[in-house]
Amino acid sequence: MSQLDLFSEEGAPASTIDHGKYLTYLLAQGRLRHSDIALAKLLNNQKLNDCFYVILLLLKSEQNQHSCLAYSDIDWDNPFSLIVELVEEDLPITPWQSSSGKKIWQRLDSHHAVGDGKPLQLFAQKLYLSRLATYEVTLAERFKKMQAQNIKVDLSRLQSLLTEYFGEFDNSNHDVDWQKVACAIAAIKGFCVLTGGPGTGKTTTVTKLLAILQSLYKQAPLTIKLVAPTGKAAARLSESILGAKDKLNLGPDIDHLIPEHAQTIHRLLGVIPHSNRYRFNQQNQLHLDVLIVDEASMVDLSLLAKLVTALPDHARLILLGDKDQLTSVDTGSVLSDLCQGLTLGEQPPYSKHLVSQLNQLCFAGNPYLHATQSEFYLADSVAFLQKSHRFDSNSGIGQLAFSVNNNSRAQLSQTLEQGYKDLALYDLTTEQYTALIIRSANRYAEYLKLMHEKADPVAIHHAFGQYQLLAAVREGPYGVTTLNKRIEQQLFSKGLIMPSGRYYAGLPIMITQNDYQLKLFNGDIGILLPDETQQLKAVFIDEQGAQRAFYPARLPSHESVYVMTIHKSQGSEFSHTAMILPPRQRAARGVNRQLVYTGITRAKHQFELVAQPQVLYMAMAKSVSRCSGLRDRLTLG
Repeated sequence: MSQLDLFSEEGAPASTIDHGKYLTYLLAQGRLRHSDIALAKLLNNQKLNDCFYVILLLLKSEQNQHSCLAYSDIDWDNPFSLIVELVEEDLPITPWQSSSGKKIWQRLDSHHAVGDGKPLQLFAQKLYLSRLATYEVTLAERFKKMQAQNIKVDLSRLQSLLTEYFGEFDNSNHDVDWQKVACAIAAIKGFCVLTGGPGTGKTTTVTKLLAILQSLYKQAPLTIKLVAPTGKAAARLSESILGAKDKLNLGPDIDHLIPEHAQTIHRLLGVIPHSNRYRFNQQNQLHLDVLIVDEASMVDLSLLAKLVTALPDHARLILLGDKDQLTSVDTGSVLSDLCQGLTLGEQPPYSKHLVSQLNQLCFAGNPYLHATQSEFYLADSVAFLQKSHRFDSNSGIGQLAFSVNNNSRAQLSQTLEQGYKDLALYDLTTEQYTALIIRSANRYAEYLKLMHEKADPVAIHHAFGQYQLLAAVREGPYGVTTLNKRIEQQLFSKGLIMPSGRYYAGLPIMITQNDYQLKLFNGDIGILLPDETQQLKAVFIDEQGAQRAFYPARLPSHESVYVMTIHKSQGSEFSHTAMILPPRQRAARGVNRQLVYTGITRAKHQFELVAQPQVLYMAMAKSVSRCSGLRDRLTLG
């Protein structure tokens, strides 16, 4: 189809706008794709009118990972966010002809493509592609159903177990033990969201919870599964659960009932090759009693809907994650939707009935918690961990993350003046840019030396994973592509690598496309190492610690990963994390609070940031959110 065909129109109302010229301009400015125009025309019976442009905005919104288009989010004076100063004189800023935005929106009620069983749907002043509306409905209905489960629990025994794992209630200590509260909620609910920042003990809390649940149902032990969105996140969850179990010194009768190995959601569901379907679904449900989903902020709307559909009716679901991290790469922001309104230092809104139960279970009947009315259907299922055990008052990483997440310049200034040993901040100058590349190469030299010493691949992987440089963008001198090349050149100059072609010994790679047959998934990291015959193979370490090696030619799409984007780092944790932000003129669109906060909280022991101060301030002040109707569907009334 030619460009002229795309813009041709039959039976459209007379208007003053030159649709062809206007749409050509939007394409040239990168505001639309040709496919968006073709689909909007198809959905609008080939007519280029007001509804056509609303549908275009919906497609643009969906392309930006929003679940829907909200009436309230449309700038009716400049709907495609054109830079007014750059628009040609004979072109309009807005395509609307005469009607108000309200009247234009009202026409959607009677639109031939809108309604049940049709391509588009309206709900709560939001326009959807029906596929995404269906996913939201599925999640809302299943969450409500799980929340309403009649969980039979011996409350007296539960109270004793909470005391056993969290200690006797101390009336002289007026701090709320939110881990204990979270365990109590998850034990009496069929659905629980457990959120908290880095170091608040989400995994430790869940491990105690699983020990409590298995103790409550010792006569008929529960089948428990642990999952995460990526292989890296699953491996980290496995490691954390194992570490938590060791610290708790559980008795052998309970210890063996708590799983230590997590897997990816895709692996649990059983991907059917060459399709977007799974072996486990509504007709063939999973065999489990409790499902723990870690790093839930990374799980997109579609995948979570398919996961909950595959759960049996009696199953409990527990979502773990940090509500303030970046949302999923794909459409949706489920964890953020479920945790709206939570504020550090404040109690979540709980019903009178739940507060009564929690005060008895956790505080020996003392009124530590108070009832708050909420219209959110799942309010009683949300647990908020608020005390960081990793980042105390001596932690610069914790203070920096708090400053950024709360957009507090005063706190940031105070943090920078303290001279924390775990924190290093550098202005973005030519000298510091070069110094960062040298420092990164020196850190990566450690795993390469192990490779030259013919160390075990597991040890090489472990050494590589101790350090990671993160970038906010992909292209340009401050992006992943260029920085990877610069570090590679530095390592070559040290004689540690010999990049004679695309592949060489020591090259770290990240998979960027799922391959269900090889069971390699987006985000998996491998290192090219010579085998016993000196043939190069990409060696991966799976969630169970097992080695898997592949010839490079067999691999799905991948890229070198001396540097990775902050988005790709989600679900990972590194002992030493470095991050570079582009200068102001390059950072305006992509850098925001959630991105910077996510990068900071990848660091466990050391963090360094190379950025212009004004870019950091700009990012702190810019919070992004995705449009969704899930919260509306879970609101009473």
